[in-house]
Amino acid sequence: MTSKFTYSKTIKPLNTQFDMRDSAQMRVQMNKFRGHMLDKPVHLYRMWFLLVKLVLDCEHNKIKFGVNGEHKVKLNKKFYKDWEMEKYLDSNFDNWMKDKIHLFAEEKASLVKEGEKSDEHLYIKFHRRQRKEDIIRQVRTLLKDGKFETQSKFPITKQHKYFYLHQQYNAFILRQNGAGHDDVVKFMSIYTLYSDRVSTSYSSLRRLYRASEQLVLDIAKGSF
Repeated sequence: MTSKFTYSKTIKPLNTQFDMRDSAQMRVQMNKFRGHMLDKPVHLYRMWFLLVKLVLDCEHNKIKFGVNGEHKVKLNKKFYKDWEMEKYLDSNFDNWMKDKIHLFAEEKASLVKEGEKSDEHLYIKFHRRQRKEDIIRQVRTLLKDGKFETQSKFPITKQHKYFYLHQQYNAFILRQNGAGHDDVVKFMSIYTLYSDRVSTSYSSLRRLYRASEQLVLDIAKGSF
């Protein structure tokens, strides 16, 4: 099967990415990239990177999609200017994210000798000999009514399920490359190792295709 894409290809699901355990420690680790804190799990940013590359692939190769080939995409260059994606089309996510982490990372906490007047920061005093656990507990009490807003220049604004995004990405590529139903079902069967909610029937795959097409259209505009 000849691929229509220059830079995009199907990706295999990995056990380390689909670990469904729900623990505070797991969430902290998933929301990190090389020591930098992120608002959302790093896997979502990886998918965003791959999807933007996919949009550029569609644009460069003039790929049309939809029931009657009615859709085509062009990346919103103004929105994605700081990503400099054209420079990273042959690069992997880790190399790109290493260079662009400042666009996504949350501001790190730091020790200050004196607090300056600020609308963006709060300064909390505690005794340096107190136990860390007690300090954290007190801080949570002080901030219980605070509303979290990410400082990321490129926040993820929608509620995404990574497991489904992963399937959408692969389904779009398989579909555009002309894979038949049986071939797509065979590929999707890999996901059954992680969940019994996998699209394999004709109707569920049609929904998956339509969802993947809308995802590509949204990504092109800068909506994720």
